[in-house]
Amino acid sequence: MELSQAHLHTLQTCPRRYQYRYLESLMLPEARQLTQTAAQKRGRDFHRLLQQHFQGLDVSPILEVQPELKSWFAAFQATPPPMIDGQGEAEHARSLGWQEFTLVGIYDYVIFGQGQAQILDWKTHAHPPAPETLIHHWQTRLYCYLLAATSPYSPSQISMTYWFPRGEKGPSSYTFSYSQAMHQETHQVLGQCLNQLRQWLRAYEQGQDLPQVPEAERAQYCDGCPFWERCQPSSVSMLDPFLAVFKDLGVTCQVQINNRRQAT
Repeated sequence: MELSQAHLHTLQTCPRRYQYRYLESLMLPEARQLTQTAAQKRGRDFHRLLQQHFQGLDVSPILEVQPELKSWFAAFQATPPPMIDGQGEAEHARSLGWQEFTLVGIYDYVIFGQGQAQILDWKTHAHPPAPETLIHHWQTRLYCYLLAATSPYSPSQISMTYWFPRGEKGPSSYTFSYSQAMHQETHQVLGQCLNQLRQWLRAYEQGQDLPQVPEAERAQYCDGCPFWERCQPSSVSMLDPFLAVFKDLGVTCQVQINNRRQAT
């Protein structure tokens, strides 16, 4: 079973939503799906544009048919993120086996330098997440972890940069440095997460649904959820005590349960 940062984020936020979305492959309601698809398509097209740009290909055909990407690309050319010297690779894939699971990541761009490596990710959010949110997001944690675990680079030699074309004051970027302490913390949390998922999957095979968000926290986590109508008629089961682990982690490496934003 493959697990990406999106899988881990959904599992952390609401196991029942993970069940609906990934185990049962339920579709989003049509109106919401159309809205999300339009925004996601623009994001995917911008990623494809930058991929071709870094490969030295002509991007004008993309810009001609999608003029809304022109301002984003112009912003990237005028205010690019800080980048180290080295060999870059767009859409770089990494994977790591973990018993019956496989952790996977597809990086927008990775620069392999002398004694250091930099992960870059392009975000097209209308409202960029705060740095303190991004550093705790599973994308940051998993991507840095995978690169450290599957390459010669040590955790302290790895950094991750997010670049946004739509910041309040124009293009902006955030860079986070990885560390050995963060790597060890992420390894421990991943082990706990996958052990709990294994137990939930066994129960699911016996006909038991994955836990829902506790009733007292529905207003925080369930408002706007596309599976609300399907989820609420059933009785609410409390989340396992395991999820308290996410709330009790230290400042430098914690995973915040209240972060429901998902990276594109």
